[in-house]
Parts: sequence; structure tokens; C-alpha cells
Amino acid sequence: MTFFFVIGSWLLPEWTPSKSSITDYTGPIMFLTGWTQYWSLFCPEVRQINYDLSALIEFSDGTIKYYEFPRMQKLDLVTKFKREKLRKLFGDNISWPNYAQFRPSICRYLARANNDPNNPPERVTMLWNSIDTPPPDKAHFCYRDELPPHSNKAILFSYKVNPDDLR
Repeated sequence: MTFFFVIGSWLLPEWTPSKSSITDYTGPIMFLTGWTQYWSLFCPEVRQINYDLSALIEFSDGTIKYYEFPRMQKLDLVTKFKREKLRKLFGDNISWPNYAQFRPSICRYLARANNDPNNPPERVTMLWNSIDTPPPDKAHFCYRDELPPHSNKAILFSYKVNPDDLR
């Protein structure tokens, strides 16, 4: 019975509210025994939304810079191949609650990458941009490059930059 509980808790969908509180205890058993599996490609629940991430970098003089995280559909084939790990990080992981602990590091990186000693960044805000995926029927069919724009916006994370972050 314990086996089924441990395996079952690991196979819960990532967005299950209590999954992380359960896998905090069952995860070490999974790693120790080698039972860990990631079935995100063949998962039974298809996403109902199309989304991407962006960030707003606010500077001390009040200006704001818009940063768009890599979007595979906007890249050529060679660049897509080179940036596949970034797609996995920004497309599949960082958006979900189980990976929230990495958001401050990403914000610090963006702050350092855009640092100007005369006008340092003060805040980095990560945005989650989404739109419902059109239903797969003939009446609403559209090609991938004709999907509607991501008009739903939500703040995913906001980080106040410390002076030490810019060193």
C-alpha cells in the first residue's frame, strides 16, 4: 500500500494544490529507489491555455524596460535547437508553483544583465501572459502562427532589487 501512495503522489499533476506538501515526504523515497519519472510529454491532461513569460525591469529614473523570455515559435530552427533548455526552464517549469524558488534568481540575473551604474534597476516584475487555447474543432480551427494574442496578463513574481544583487 505504501508503494502505491508514494508512486501515486509523484504522478499527481503539477498544479495539484497539495502535491508539494506530499512530495516533500515521498520525494526522498522516490529518488533513493530510482522511481522518479517525468511524463509531461505524455500526460493525460492537455493544457487548456497558451502562455509565455515576460518581465518589466524598472529603473531608478522611472523608466521601464520590457523583456520577453525566449519563445520558440519566434526562433529559427538552429536557434531553437540551441535554446531548448531555456524553453524547458521558461516554458514548462518556472511558471508553475513547484518552481517558484527559482524566480528570485532569474530576477537577479535580469537586474544584473540590465544594470547601468548611472541608472540601476530597482524592481523586476515577471509577467505571465496567456490566452485560452481555441477548441480543436473545425469551427474554431487556427494554425499555430495564427493563435490569438496573449491578452490575459498576471503578475507572476515581483522582486525588489538590492544593491548587493548588482555586484
